Amino acid sequence: MSTPAEKAAAYLTRLEADRRAALAVSEAKAEEAKLIKARMEGFEEALEILGVQTSLSVIEVVPNKAPPRRRNIPQLILHELSFSGKAMAKEQIARSIDYLPWQTERALRRLESFEKTVQNMAGRWEVVTSTVAQTNGHAVTATN
Repeated sequence: MSTPAEKAAAYLTRLEADRRAALAVSEAKAEEAKLIKARMEGFEEALEILGVQTSLSVIEVVPNKAPPRRRNIPQLILHELSFSGKAMAKEQIARSIDYLPWQTERALRRLESFEKTVQNMAGRWEVVTSTVAQTNGHAVTATN
């Protein structure tokens, strides 16, 4: 049989081993908590893209709401101006494509830099139409 001093030493050795194991587990748990938090943030961003409202305690699905998708605003503007067949104010264009007027003007200016639209003297916007001359190989003169 062992002496009381040997029993005490063995007990202290076990306590030290338990303490070290607990520290190792704590460090591993802290690292695991960081990884879980990063996964949660990524998942929450994915849910936002899908149009799902989240909170820390409750996840609420918004019914009948399609996930947001980007609209091609320049294309919508060009279609609207082409189909209307007349010059339009930026507010009219913004209303017809359901967009903010200042963002619409920004898109119109960008289209203007690409020579797709032009602003007339009245401040209205028109689509630039390019006409292609069809030739048959002969020079165009005033008589023909």
